[in-house]
Amino acid sequence: MTKIFTAPAGLEGVVVAETAISDIDGENGRLRYRGVAIQEIVERFPRWEDLLPWLVAGPSWTYGPLCPRFSAVGLNQSVAPMVRLIQIILATHEQWTHQQEELEWLAGLPAALVSQDPRSYSSVAAAYLTGLRDGSAVSSLEEKALNAYWVMAAEHGLNASTFAVRVAASTATTLPLALAAGVATLAGPLHGGAPEGVLALLDESESVDNLESWFEEKVKRGERLMGFGHRVYQTRDPRAEALSKVYRQLAAENATAQRAAQVEHAALTVLGKLKPHRSLATNVEFYAAVVLRALGIPPEWCPATFACARLAGYTAHYYEQREYGKLIRPLSIYRSRSTIDLTNS
Repeated sequence: MTKIFTAPAGLEGVVVAETAISDIDGENGRLRYRGVAIQEIVERFPRWEDLLPWLVAGPSWTYGPLCPRFSAVGLNQSVAPMVRLIQIILATHEQWTHQQEELEWLAGLPAALVSQDPRSYSSVAAAYLTGLRDGSAVSSLEEKALNAYWVMAAEHGLNASTFAVRVAASTATTLPLALAAGVATLAGPLHGGAPEGVLALLDESESVDNLESWFEEKVKRGERLMGFGHRVYQTRDPRAEALSKVYRQLAAENATAQRAAQVEHAALTVLGKLKPHRSLATNVEFYAAVVLRALGIPPEWCPATFACARLAGYTAHYYEQREYGKLIRPLSIYRSRSTIDLTNS
């Protein structure tokens, strides 16, 4: 007989799966994809589409390099980019037949979102930036920066949207439909991942001359400085370390990144002085916000840009859950204050 127990709200602290995809060590500030540190991953995979098959299949991948596929899809331009991404997935899903084709269609999704054929570019990231900029040129550094961001953001354990993908996969639904469930969950404002908070901080700081005094006032008022410290990583966010290299390169030639570097320095100085016993290093959301802004990605496109990266992790979890083969079907406890008598209604 199955033992029944009540899990805490939000499944906080409950382990629901075993995985070989990623390992988050918050206490020591480490993140690994299939046993490899994220810092090395960003260096080893210069393009997001190169990471995709390795993350999904690991060393067992035998099909060779992916050739991203493209199909022109009529999109409703009046809806949010996240909704458009779901539209593209659903519009092409019948053509996703076996794993090689599935990953090739998947690799082409970010470019299709901005109506670009990725086969005409050196990477899917270059196609994506070109589409967002209405065809204007993309530098090699900008292409490198978006690829680094996508590789770094491709996977991060069993968050809410990844769990939604695994629940869908446990029913034996198709990969595209499971991905649509993940993207829909990611679109919720409580999920996290998009850098709106950091962008607001940067906007607010634009008119400030004395940044350190400004930050001191904020900290003394008890305000949280978005982009510093992390709920999971107790030391340094390893994703921040992985992304900071390209962020520094952008700062050498981009005014947005240069100003952000000044903001970062002032914030860290104040936090070190006023909260010396807490680990409040720059986290990945800060660097991600600066990189996306420096690349000219509009705020309303930031969630979809993040979702494009996370498609890789979703797919890896989909296949892992299918291999596990167990339907995820928890229970609920009925609560009611009274019984309604419909005969007297």
